[in-house]
Amino acid sequence: MKKIVLLIALGLSLFSCSNNVDLAIDNPTDLPVIVKVDTLTVEIPPREVVWVEMGKGEHQITLENDSVVKFNFQNSLYMINPTLSEYLKYEEFYGNAMSQSMYGSSIPLKTVSFLGTEFEGNFEVVRDLINPVTWDCGPRESLPEIVEVEEGDSYATLTKLCDVKEFIEMVQSAPQPEPQMDIEPALEQ
Repeated sequence: MKKIVLLIALGLSLFSCSNNVDLAIDNPTDLPVIVKVDTLTVEIPPREVVWVEMGKGEHQITLENDSVVKFNFQNSLYMINPTLSEYLKYEEFYGNAMSQSMYGSSIPLKTVSFLGTEFEGNFEVVRDLINPVTWDCGPRESLPEIVEVEEGDSYATLTKLCDVKEFIEMVQSAPQPEPQMDIEPALEQ
């Protein structure tokens, strides 16, 4: 009986500690991109993500320009950015106005340069080749309109990583303020 319990415990411990790493290889451009992960050649279609699973440890990433990067992958999830594009990471707040005053962003307030423009806010620019995934919604994944808030909490946040095209679309679709006309001087004439 002790042997059976020991075997079950051993089996559970082996399965609970995964030795796998998932790579989300992103291509935010309008052209296909080819990347090699060790000896596996992967073609990433335009504006798509291709997933690769591998074991933890040191692996080699070869880019289209034949540059080679060796990296010791220890986390379970990474985004590979073979085009070295810029992404903007931010948090979306879900809650009422009263809860907003209690909210503290996990991304520190700072000035960042994105697309050659300076922005101040709770933003982070991601542009490295290998990035541990620290966001909830990746490039081209929509944030939900509504989220369920845990019992006892008054708000929730989700972290979003957007690519350049998403950012431009977001800015262009944002509600524009109504132009204010000062008609007082015209009435006085």
